[in-house]
Amino acid sequence: QAPAMAEVARRRGRATGQSRDCARGGDPRGGVRSATVGRGDPRGGMPSCAPRSKRPLATRLGSSAPRSSLRELSEAGWQAAFNVQEFQGCSVGEADGQLCLVASRDAGAGDVLLRVPIDETLSEAKFEELFPGAAKDGSLDGLETWMKLVVVLMRFRSDESEGKWRPLLEALDSASFRKHPLLWNKDDLLELQCSQTFEKLKAYNMYLESTWQQIEEFVLPVVGMQGACGRDDFFWAFGALKTNALRPFSQPQALRLVPMLSFLSHSRRPNCNTKFASSGIFKKEETLDLVATSPLRKGDVLLYDFDPQKNEIDVLVDYGTFDLEGPSRGMELTLEIDENDPLYDDKCDVLEEAGLGAPRHSFAVAEGEGDQMIPEDALAFLRLCQLNGMDSFLLESVFRNDVWGFMKEPVSKENESKVCESMIRSCEEALAEFPTTVEQDKEIIGGLAGSRGCRATLAVEARLTEKLSLRGLLACFKTERAQIPFKEYYQERRLKSLDLLDMDGNSTY
Repeated sequence: QAPAMAEVARRRGRATGQSRDCARGGDPRGGVRSATVGRGDPRGGMPSCAPRSKRPLATRLGSSAPRSSLRELSEAGWQAAFNVQEFQGCSVGEADGQLCLVASRDAGAGDVLLRVPIDETLSEAKFEELFPGAAKDGSLDGLETWMKLVVVLMRFRSDESEGKWRPLLEALDSASFRKHPLLWNKDDLLELQCSQTFEKLKAYNMYLESTWQQIEEFVLPVVGMQGACGRDDFFWAFGALKTNALRPFSQPQALRLVPMLSFLSHSRRPNCNTKFASSGIFKKEETLDLVATSPLRKGDVLLYDFDPQKNEIDVLVDYGTFDLEGPSRGMELTLEIDENDPLYDDKCDVLEEAGLGAPRHSFAVAEGEGDQMIPEDALAFLRLCQLNGMDSFLLESVFRNDVWGFMKEPVSKENESKVCESMIRSCEEALAEFPTTVEQDKEIIGGLAGSRGCRATLAVEARLTEKLSLRGLLACFKTERAQIPFKEYYQERRLKSLDLLDMDGNSTY
């Protein structure tokens, strides 16, 4: 099977080089070893992850259900199978070609639209139920929760007798339901080439390829599924879990799939939220309630923020969706201390003292312009990376508890120049690697206005978001560079603290 990323590169007719490092330590241009403003080689190995089963999907899931029967199964069938309550508040609909939940009546803020018993969610307990032998002999005790749920989904997909979760499987495999980007086709992946999203998907893929080999060798034989499922089923199951384990059940140790909530639409301006509740005579039956947070009219699409802490690029990578109306713009800036830096150990000690730990760290960068888009810790990290020469005395043990605070303000003209030049060069190189410009992407998005839910639109929006963030970073560091002659540096601050300089920088002698 040809790697999809290699295919992407060949079809584009170009191949970019390995991620461009910012200048190495000792180079007067700077010392940041790696920053995610550079892009990796799209020839790298992300194989095509589109499911390719030995049997057609319709054979495995029964006859391919038309969209109307999906709605019937989701409402009537799921209500009976999962004891779903308060269903009169919402129903399955369609918006921009995608299945979604819509309000089935007018509702006020605080009204319960959907109530699902926690016991009816898909959790790792289902793994123990399906494979009691594996649970008893303890051979899979160390298996992580997400791996157990992936194996369960693989079992459901291959077992035609599994009826309770059939509506979910039908929905996940329908063309009108969101897919994890690992399962996108090559044409859609092509639109992500040279982007941070592409790099993250490659990292996901490398990890999953390794994990699949272990699952195939050590797990499937124990649960009696050896030969019943393949690599494509594993990738499908991972994608299904990753895109549908919504908060509050998105954390590694609390993963669950909740019936019906998978149909919620992501938005940064939500009109509903979830909360835990208790019901029954003795209030011992725990439920997850979907509650309106603002007045709703019948037919309104129910909007839910899949992860308020993540920017839109990360939401796309995790959930296969993107808020096109009011996205949380920005990207991650990943910085790393050069391991060849002669001061590497001292700088790592400073990071550990500051609570950042590892010599590689990612910072959330907002879209826009101005110094407010760069986190204070990111600037401090950059100054630490570039610290050498006459400034390296700050790494002496006597300053160890204070050096991170020193890095939060300009250290010296030389250090500040290296920081600016390194980031300007990296941003320019990253922008140059994209096959399109910001203006061209805006035109493409305008041409796709009638296909807002399509993956090509999501992909172009993701790369546009990254370009705008890079362009903002570039403008920001150019502004910082212009201010270098007018900034106050460590030596001046130190002399003023000793009253050897007045506030105007004149000697007090």
